[in-house]
Amino acid sequence: MRLLLSSALAVLLAGLYYRYMLEDDMPVPVEGQRDFFLFGSPISHSLSPLAHNTVFEQLGLDATHRYRLHETPNFSDRSVQRLLRSPSFAGAAVTMPHKVEAMKYMDSLATEVKEIGSMNTVVVSGKVVEGGKERQKLEGRNTDVDGIKRALLASLPLEQQGKAKPFGEGRSAIIIGGGGTTRAAVYALSTMGLSPLWLINRDPKETAAIISTPSFAKYDLRALEREEQWTEEEAERVACGVGAIPSFEPVTEGEKNVYRLAEKVFSTSGNRPRVRPLLEMAYKASIEALVNQAFVQDVYWLALSPVTRVGGLQLQELKAAGEVAADRVREAAGAPVTA
Repeated sequence: MRLLLSSALAVLLAGLYYRYMLEDDMPVPVEGQRDFFLFGSPISHSLSPLAHNTVFEQLGLDATHRYRLHETPNFSDRSVQRLLRSPSFAGAAVTMPHKVEAMKYMDSLATEVKEIGSMNTVVVSGKVVEGGKERQKLEGRNTDVDGIKRALLASLPLEQQGKAKPFGEGRSAIIIGGGGTTRAAVYALSTMGLSPLWLINRDPKETAAIISTPSFAKYDLRALEREEQWTEEEAERVACGVGAIPSFEPVTEGEKNVYRLAEKVFSTSGNRPRVRPLLEMAYKASIEALVNQAFVQDVYWLALSPVTRVGGLQLQELKAAGEVAADRVREAAGAPVTA
C-alpha cells in the first residue's frame, strides 16, 4: 500500500508540474508560427541557425519559421520541457551533451536511434493526449548517420556512391572517439559494408561499452589501444575514418595515446585522401557532415512530418534551398563553396 500511494503521488506531482510550471507561462504562438531549436552546451559557435534559417528564407517561410539556439546543461531543464510542449514547437536538433539523455523525453524512437543508443533530432510525428490536453507527439531520430554517410560518399566517384559497398570489398575503417557520434558512425560505416571497425578512444571502458552494445553484436568492432596492433595488412585494408572527438590539444595520457594511434594509422595507410578521407566531427562538427545532416533534418521537419510539413513543397525546392544554405555555411566557416 505504501508503494502504491508513492506511485500515485508521483503521477499526481508530475501532472501538477507540467500543468502549473510548464503550461501556465507558456507563450501563445501567432498563427502559423513554427519554432525550431538546437539544444546543447556549449553551442554559441554553432552554424546550425545559419543552415536552417537560410532554408526557411529561400522557401519564403522566414516570416513564420525560425530556428534558434537554446543552451542548457541539462535536457531535463524546465525551459527545455516548456519549449517541447509549446503549441508552436516544430522540431529540434540535439547535440552534446544531450544525445542520450534526450531519448527519455521522446514519445517514440526511430529504429536507428534504438540501435545506436543516441539521437540528434526531434520530429513532431503526430498528436498525443496528456493530462486531458492535446500536445505534439515527439519522435527521436538520428540524422548524424545520414550526415556521415553523405559526407564520406561525396569523396568517391559518382559511379561508386550508389553501390552497397561503395568503398569496395574487404575494406575496413577507423572511428576516433566514444560518444554518441561514435555510435552513429558505427551504424553508418557498417551499412556501407566496412568491416572491421577499429575504435580509438581515450577511455577503454567507454570503448568496451560500445563494443558490448547488444545491437552492435553483429558488427566486427575492435579496440585499437596499442601501435603494434596496427599491422601492414590493416593499413592496406582501411578505407576511411571518422574522428568523433573535440579538436582540443591532448592533455591526459589517454588523449595523447589517441593522437599517437591516429598518427600511426594515417602515416602508414598511404597518401590518398580521396580514398581514405577523415571526417572530423564532435562538438564542432565538420562542415560537410553538418550541412548533410541539417538537410535531412529539414526533410523530416518540412516534408515528412504530418504536423509540420509545408503543403505543396517539392523536394527539388528543398534541395535547392539546402544547397544555398550549404554554401553559406561553408563560406561562414572559411571552407570552399560549390561552383
